[in-house]
Amino acid sequence: MNIQNKNIVLHLSLIYGVGPAVVAKIIVYIIQRTHPDLIHNGTLDFGLLNDKEKEINLSIIYTYTINDFVQNIGLPVKIAQLLVDGLADTKKLDDECALIQQYSIDLLTIFDQTYPESLRQIHYPPLVLYCKGSPLEGPLEKTEKRMAIVGSRKASGYSQQVIETLVPDLIAHDWTIVSGGAEGVDSMAHQATLDNKGKTIVVLGSGLLQPYPESNKELFKSVIRNGGTLVTSFSLNTPPDRHNFPARNRIIAGLSQGCVVVQAAEKSGALITAKYALEQGRQIFAVPGSIFEPLSAGCHTLLTQGAKLVNNTGDILEEFGVIKQATKPKVRVQVSKNIVNNARLTLKSVKNQDPVLQLLDFACTIDELSDKTGLSLPELHNKLFELQLEGKVRQTFSGAWEQC
Repeated sequence: MNIQNKNIVLHLSLIYGVGPAVVAKIIVYIIQRTHPDLIHNGTLDFGLLNDKEKEINLSIIYTYTINDFVQNIGLPVKIAQLLVDGLADTKKLDDECALIQQYSIDLLTIFDQTYPESLRQIHYPPLVLYCKGSPLEGPLEKTEKRMAIVGSRKASGYSQQVIETLVPDLIAHDWTIVSGGAEGVDSMAHQATLDNKGKTIVVLGSGLLQPYPESNKELFKSVIRNGGTLVTSFSLNTPPDRHNFPARNRIIAGLSQGCVVVQAAEKSGALITAKYALEQGRQIFAVPGSIFEPLSAGCHTLLTQGAKLVNNTGDILEEFGVIKQATKPKVRVQVSKNIVNNARLTLKSVKNQDPVLQLLDFACTIDELSDKTGLSLPELHNKLFELQLEGKVRQTFSGAWEQC
C-alpha cells in the first residue's frame, strides 16, 4: 500500500470507537466508485487489489461530511461524528508517524501484501500491526509454520519441563513459537526458543514503546537481536491494561496454525486464547497435569471438550502430517467445535438473564453500553471482563463488544 493510503488507514485506526468493520465498509465504498471490478459481493478482493493498489486514492475521505457517512455509507450518526472529528485532527497521526520513523517501526495495514494472511482471514482482524524485528512473513512461496504456546503467569517448574521438552523438536521442524510475552509460560516459551536458536514472535498487549511486563525488557531485546519479532495492534504509547489482553490473544491465535495450552486455571487468559483459536479453525492442544493442581483445571476442561492431549511433540506434529503415531488415536478439533457450538446454543437460551447481554445482540461500544445501562465505565469494564472469561462476550478491535 502506498504511503498516503497507509497513513490514512493508520489515521482511521487511531480514532477511538472506529474499528476494522467500519473502516472496511468505508474503503469498499470508496474503491467501488472507481474500481468496481475489485469488489465481489461487497468484499474487497485483496488479490486483485495488489495489482491496482497504486490507482486507489483514499484521501477523498477527508472531504466527507457526517451526512456522507450516514446517507452514502450507512454508518450511525455517532460513528460518523467520530470519523469527522477524528479525521479533522491530524496531530495524533503526525505524532505517531514521527515515532514510527524515530524508532524504525515496521507498520503493516490489513491492505498490505505483507500482512499475515492467516491473520487477515479472522473475524475482525486488526487494521494495523506495529512490528519491531524480523518481518512477520517470509517469501511468498514459503508459508511460515507458527505454533502458539500459552499458559499461566504463575506456572510452575512442571511448565518449564514441558516447554523444554516440546520446543526443541518444534524448532527442529521449522516451527516459529508465538506467545504473549507475559511472565510464566509465555516467557518460558520465548526463552526456550532463543536457547534453541529458533524464531519467536512476541504479541504485546500494549504499545511497542510501553512493553509489558517491565521484567521482560531484556528478553524482548534478545528476541529482536535473534531474528524474532515484537508485534502489537496498539498505538506506540498505549500503556498495558488488562482490557487489552483479549485483543492480544486474538492475534496470538490468528497468527498461529495451532495452540498449545500448558498449565491454565479454570478461568484464565490462556483459555480465552484457546477459544479464539478454536473459533478461527486452529488445532487445539492441551498438556494434562495433576488433578490436585488448580493450574491443571483449564487444560483438563479443554481435553473434555475435544482438544488433543499432548504427551510429546509427536502428538502435535502428527496433526500437521509431519510424523505418524499410528498407535495413538487422533482426537480432532472438530469434535471440540461441535461441543462448543452446542454449549453456545445453551448459553444463548439463558443470556437474556443479564441486562448487558441483552444489549449485545449487535456490537456496542462501551460508551453506548454505559448510556443504555447507566453503569459507570469502571463497573462496565469489570462486568465485561467477567463475561469474557465466561466465554459469553468478546471484544472487537474497534473497542466494541458483542455476544460470542
